[in-house]
Amino acid sequence: MTKLPNPERLAALVSNVTQTMCGISFGIAQPNDPAIACWRMASLNISGAHPLHMALYSDERGCTALGSALFDCAPDALDSSMINDSLCELLNMAAGQIKGALALDQTLGLPKIITVAELSPRAQASLQEGVLLRSRDAVNLMIWISEGHE
Repeated sequence: MTKLPNPERLAALVSNVTQTMCGISFGIAQPNDPAIACWRMASLNISGAHPLHMALYSDERGCTALGSALFDCAPDALDSSMINDSLCELLNMAAGQIKGALALDQTLGLPKIITVAELSPRAQASLQEGVLLRSRDAVNLMIWISEGHE
């Protein structure tokens, strides 16, 4: 079993990416903050001796804010493919940061957009165990890691 980073470390690793690419930093949401609805989810696998499955998802407001910042455009200039690309790119870079922090010499899979229904029942049940991140501007982002592949 791989010892996964704690929530604070995950927030820092994701923020390394989002701050550099989008100018948005995240901290851990407060325990009493409401959960977010999954509007769009990017997912990827890390193959090797310690396989991992990672997902990054947000509500519509969060996906739009991240996409707009990444592409440096107005929110109304975004189309669906731009939002998908931005979420996949952010997950790919965050997964690389997490893989490095775990010192895993393993292969990152390609990120893809999926729906919650495409996850196994076990994965669906564990999504709320992910780490809910929130920026100062109340942009929400969830990072979820599971051991094994989906």
